[in-house]
Amino acid sequence: MERLPAELILHIASFLEARDLVPVHLASKHLFKITRDSELWKRFCLDDSHSEAARRRQDFLYGPPIPIQEPRVFELRRAVARSDNNNASPTAETATARAMATWDPTYPDEKVDWYGEYIARHASLSMSWLEQPFNEQNGLRKKSETRGLGIFRNHDDNLVVAPLDDGSVCLWNIGREDAAPNPQDGRIMARSRPGLLSVNGPDGSIPQNPTKSRAKMTSTGVVECVSVDRARNKAYFAVQSGLNEVDLTTLQISSYDRYPFSITALSEATHPVPLTVGTSLSLHLHDPRLGNNGGSPTSWISDRVDTNANASQNPPYSTTDFHRLSSGDSSQTDYATLFHPSPLSILHLNPSSTIYVAGRFPSILNYDRRCFPKLTSTIHSGARLCSISSLPTPNHPTLAAVGEYNGKGSLELYPLDSAFTASPSDSISDQPTRNRTSASRSKLLSLTPHGTRLLFSDSDGQLKWVERDGSSLVRRWNINTFDTSISDSESARSGIFNVDPNEGDVARKLLPVGTGARSEVCVWTGEKIGVLGFKDKPRFSFGVDKDGTCTPEGSSDGESIDERDYERMMRRALERQADEVRFVRGLGLGG
Repeated sequence: MERLPAELILHIASFLEARDLVPVHLASKHLFKITRDSELWKRFCLDDSHSEAARRRQDFLYGPPIPIQEPRVFELRRAVARSDNNNASPTAETATARAMATWDPTYPDEKVDWYGEYIARHASLSMSWLEQPFNEQNGLRKKSETRGLGIFRNHDDNLVVAPLDDGSVCLWNIGREDAAPNPQDGRIMARSRPGLLSVNGPDGSIPQNPTKSRAKMTSTGVVECVSVDRARNKAYFAVQSGLNEVDLTTLQISSYDRYPFSITALSEATHPVPLTVGTSLSLHLHDPRLGNNGGSPTSWISDRVDTNANASQNPPYSTTDFHRLSSGDSSQTDYATLFHPSPLSILHLNPSSTIYVAGRFPSILNYDRRCFPKLTSTIHSGARLCSISSLPTPNHPTLAAVGEYNGKGSLELYPLDSAFTASPSDSISDQPTRNRTSASRSKLLSLTPHGTRLLFSDSDGQLKWVERDGSSLVRRWNINTFDTSISDSESARSGIFNVDPNEGDVARKLLPVGTGARSEVCVWTGEKIGVLGFKDKPRFSFGVDKDGTCTPEGSSDGESIDERDYERMMRRALERQADEVRFVRGLGLGG
């Protein structure tokens, strides 16, 4: 085999199944390099895709019958077809080439790791839950819930950043998927004091009470409330109307700004681009280089009431003047007034200066940072959108959004022109695509690109990967799944998932850890955080002792993941048996 030409080895490998080709990688470095050919694995991705299976099924059901009676009849039919169509019948290679051209999700000049794509499309899935933080109250340990999600990426490790319901900031070390196992993966790396994040601010006039701070943190309900600035080692946390800038090296507040209304969304923090802050009725640009952007708490309180006396004087802080904000007069302000409340997602389309805002209003708003706060254009959707993102198209970027339309999930794709604006296009292929039928029966919550696929979550706890056309299903998985005896492909075809009836988690936010096709994805349920990976078993898992102490998997003091899975599987098996007994008991009774 070592002496054979690479083209011949690839031709032989094309007749093998993907599972049979993987052991060849271990034979030698020469065969490893050849059998990892990207085009070869692209062909495997096509052959095992749902769209190709549907095409083959359609050809089998509705295609021309296979001529098996007489070879001469078959040749005569081919001659008649050649004379009628002035072309020979398509060969298998031609049909495959057409199927590849129809299915190919890549953009021109886009480099794709198709071996990683095949793993991401067909490998087993597992969820690794981070160590659960606890609080001491009256001598008892009580579970603390997470209230947001952010990722701090560096060259050595990946850190998960999240605020807790007691007002503290917590950091977890999740390591790297391709690195050697580390006992610190999934553990709490650092945690600030309780009450660091408070509605009163770090220097509020009202004394801070950890109990009150905990209640206020619990009632925020904002998904996009965390934004991490990797270049400056800073993170922004929105707590009602306050924006806290926290130094991740010291876990202390660097600056604090207050806005006239509750903050409902934060954009991605990318230094030196200003952070976009969305409140319930306004949109602001927060530039950390300018110091205080939102005014001190005392000056903000003095400007809340707009009186004639205040109008005759020059207020110390006028950028969030309440009268201008409520009247909609933005001619002399540096903020944008929103006439529809509650933006839920803000997107910076790099490397341009374009800002897109979506939320509980029927259109996606488009702003240009160079002309802010003037509204540049809008994209009408009609749906209530929860999350927006962009696809990495080189010349004509595509805006992707998910939300709810008439009680069902809506996945929408909007091609943009070269100027990154929402101007309409005359091309039929550049028209918006809205999937409001097969996306989900329930509201879609979060969206993120994942390789050549789109990953989104719904309010039933399901995660779905679809092609970039927005409708072709790649795979799906429920985050409450516990029974691994049924393969993912069988579950996807049947639509049946083994779900723990005592669990009702949903993925409120999805955040990829890396940029590769098979990168792990952080999942925030609103209470806890997990890392979704393409492995048979979780990378890390923590049981809980009777005293509330988190114990890593396999420890003799804590409950292992295998024991919990066994208990769940047995409970599910007993429930199925009871359902069968009730079903058989009613046979023949007309019920």
